[in-house]
Amino acid sequence: MKISRIIGLLAVVAFIVPVVSATGIGNENDGVAGLLSQADGYGTREYFTITQGETDTHLFNVPAGMSLLNVDLNWFTPDHSLRLEIYRPDGSLYGSYHDNDGGRLDGRIRVDISSPASGTWRLNVYGESVTETIPYALNCNAYT
Repeated sequence: MKISRIIGLLAVVAFIVPVVSATGIGNENDGVAGLLSQADGYGTREYFTITQGETDTHLFNVPAGMSLLNVDLNWFTPDHSLRLEIYRPDGSLYGSYHDNDGGRLDGRIRVDISSPASGTWRLNVYGESVTETIPYALNCNAYT
C-alpha cells in the first residue's frame, strides 16, 4: 500500500509542477551554444544563459555580397561583465570587446563590421564577472 501511495503522490507532483521548456534559451554549458539560425533573412536573435568563467561559442553565416554585419550582445544589466570575441571566417581574431568599450556601462556590446567576409563567423561570449547564471541575447544581422 505504501508503494502505490508514493507512486500516486509522485504522479500528482509531476502533474502539478510545470515542465519548463528551454527552447531558445540555455546551452547545456557544452562549450558550443549553437549555430545562430537566420530566421528572418540574414539575421537572428537568440537567447542563452552563461555562468562565471564559461565561454559560449556561436556561429553565424554571412552570405557573399553583404556590406554590414551588426552584432549586438545584451545581458540587460551592468551588474555583470561579459566579453565578446569575434573571429573572421578564416579563424583570425577580428576584435575583443567589453561593456565599457562604448564609453558607458550598460550591459551591452554593439559592433558594426563593414564589408564582412562571407562565410561562418565565430562569436565567443565569455562570462567575465557573473554571479550565478545570467541570461543574455545575441542578435546578429547582415545587410546588403
